[in-house]
Amino acid sequence: MIKIITLILCLTMTALLADKKQDPFYKDLPLESLKRHDLSDASLYSVQSLKLVATLLAPEFKNLNELRTKNQIPNSAYKNLALLELPGNGSQVVVYEGQKIGKNNALVKKISKNQITLEENNKQITMEITE
Repeated sequence: MIKIITLILCLTMTALLADKKQDPFYKDLPLESLKRHDLSDASLYSVQSLKLVATLLAPEFKNLNELRTKNQIPNSAYKNLALLELPGNGSQVVVYEGQKIGKNNALVKKISKNQITLEENNKQITMEITE
């Protein structure tokens, strides 16, 4: 009887201790999304200090706008993207047309094959891919 009680106590204590250990693979997704919100690092820098690395153009469909107005395709789908490099540490962030970036909230107006056009404080800024 003592062996059974000891075994139950050991199993209970093991279960309690295991619950207090943090799983290294567990992520609190709402907390992580707050930490990693859009351009949290790039918002610290001026737009002029960012470097355009690459662009990715979405395919063009004749009826894309029509499908968006009918809510058959979400507005977030099929957007042109650009990859920007942050100064100093070489980290990179992805931006899309319509997104605000930088410490002065520059608006990404257009992304084309080799450049992006931004609007910051009513001024047009063009960034080109440099090799």
